Order: sequence, then structure tokens, then C-alpha cells
Amino acid sequence: MTALDGFFSGPDDLPIEFAFFYERLPAVDVLAEALARTLPAFTRLRAGVPLLDIPGAELPSEDKVSRAVLFDSVRPGTGAPQCRLKISRFAAGGGCLGASMSHGLGDGASLVGFLSAWARTVRGHHPPVAPAVSEPSLPPLVSLDKSLPLEAQLRRAGFELRGPTSPRAREDYRWDIRRFPREEVDAMLRDARVSRPQVTAGDVLAALLWRHYRQPERKARAEPELSTVFDFRRVPGLLPASYFGNAGLPLRVPLSREEAATLPVPALAARIRARLQAASAEDFLRCHALLEEVQRTWGLEGVDQLGFSTEGHGLLVNNISRFDLSLLDFGTGAPHAFDVLTPIPRVCFILTRGDSLEAHTSLPGC
Repeated sequence: MTALDGFFSGPDDLPIEFAFFYERLPAVDVLAEALARTLPAFTRLRAGVPLLDIPGAELPSEDKVSRAVLFDSVRPGTGAPQCRLKISRFAAGGGCLGASMSHGLGDGASLVGFLSAWARTVRGHHPPVAPAVSEPSLPPLVSLDKSLPLEAQLRRAGFELRGPTSPRAREDYRWDIRRFPREEVDAMLRDARVSRPQVTAGDVLAALLWRHYRQPERKARAEPELSTVFDFRRVPGLLPASYFGNAGLPLRVPLSREEAATLPVPALAARIRARLQAASAEDFLRCHALLEEVQRTWGLEGVDQLGFSTEGHGLLVNNISRFDLSLLDFGTGAPHAFDVLTPIPRVCFILTRGDSLEAHTSLPGC
């Protein structure tokens, strides 16, 4: 695994957990047979992916705590990284696929890619072909700036040392869920596109959310903190199409104190899009080089003490509404709803809900 995978696989890192809700799902023997034929193409999952099938399940309420029963949850710090699947067939009709995967194995896009390949196999397509190499080789890592302390370089890349932490549990977090009508977002989107036509609804929502959750900067902080996740699979030629691992990294949006206080939401959204458009292979490789340097300098303990620099006072926005849920059709129809139960401090997930966009933000329980 890469240094980036190691960052996500500490003893206190909770798994990625996605829930997909269906009107109906195929029989378990059909799902299990297709799963067995799909797994050989995913090197990191060849140890096996357990599949539970629970008939007559009770449909839980919509809060995140109640929905935890939809998963056969992977436990952090309990050995090798894992992926576990659970089918809940509700007595009232319909069902749910709950997928729980160690973040050290890969990110949300990797998990959805695996589930999509499994769904294609169920629909009668040939299983995906195993990659020629078990792990992709990355280009040579970039040289670090020796004139800057390692901690300063980490912060510039969106990370910081947070000191020893206690194991995390769902109960340590609360979820703040906010819904934004599409018309409201679209109005600001039109304003933002006057200066930068490529701005997306996700950029606008990231700006809105940052305005809402922003806390006063600590005296030791020279700049406000706004980061947004970029999937580096989108950089041409950097990663192979079959890449399974972690490729989503935070990109810090440069803002002065004055800009943080005065920029209107459309202008802030344009600034976010400008940073995302400037993302390059060098950003990705520098992050890897920094994490490898942390491991060389402070060992695995140092990697375990590394976190996103937004955790204390900022906001990290992850636009997972871009996932194409139509690819998760197991031959009985695509999911009609989707939920995420991955609590990461001060990380916001954007989900599409009909004619609205929802922001699910995980905040410290205290």
C-alpha cells in the first residue's frame, strides 16, 4: 500500500460506509456467485469480501445512529484492512446494500467502482479483467522544499500533526444535515459563472457551507482554512483506469483574512473552482512525498498522529453527489436513495436528494 493509504489506516480511522436503497434486489445466491467472479480483478480485495443477507429486516429510521444496523461494520485497528457487505431485505418491502470498507484499502470512488463492477457482473456482463500488476507504479515523487520545516509543508498541503488520539467511535460525532433547494443554488451558480463558467453546484454549496461553519481563526493561524476534496483520477495520465486505492486529497483554497470575511458566496465558489482546476499531478506526488517523509522522520506513530488541518476549526467538503448511482443497478433497478455514515471531523459530504442538495456534516459530539 502507498503512504497515502497508510494515512487513512490508523487505529482510530473509521471505515467508509455507504448505504444504497433499492425497490428490490436479486436473490443472495445470484449476488454471491457474481461477487466471487468479480473479486479476482480487485487485488486488494482478494482475501475475500463477506456478504451477509438478512431477510425480514426492519427498516430503520433516517438518523445516522439507527442506520448503523445496515452494515456489517469493519472495525478499525483489528488487523488487515477489510471490506464487508450486508444486504438488508425489509419486511415492508425494498432493501438496502450496506458497504463498509477500511479507508486504508481505498476511497469512496474505489468502493463505488468495485460495487459497480459487481453489479455489471450480476447483469450478465463479463467480469472485469485483473490488472497486469497488483499495485500501480507512480511517477518519481517530487523533491520537498528543504528550506521549510516539515510541519509547515504539511499544513500547506492540508495536513497537520494532532498528537496522540483515542480510538474513535460513531458516538463521538453528531451529524448536521442541511437541505438546499436547487433553485437557491442555481441562482448563485449563475452569478458565479459570470466570472468562471466552469463553476459547479458543488462549488457553490462548498462556499455556502464554509460560510455557515466557519469559526474565528486562532491567533496562531495566519490564514483561514477552507479545503475541498479533489479526486486525482481526473488528472490525465496520472493513475491507470483500474486504480483501486486512495486518490482523493484535500486542496486548500488560498484566502486572506479580508477575503474570508468579505467575498460573496458566488466569488468564493469561483475561487474554489479555480483551485480545483489548477490541481496537478505534482500536487498528488508532493502529498505522497510528504507522507513518506513523515513515516521516515516520525515512524508509523507519526503517520497515525497526522490529520486534516481542517479538523480543529475549518471545513473539508467532499462532493460525493457526483457518483453515478445508475451504475449500481443489479438488474432490478438502480438505487433510489443513498446515504453516507462515515464520520470524519468537520468533513461535509454533499448528496443529491431529488430537486435538492443535502449537506451532511460530521461534527465533534461535544
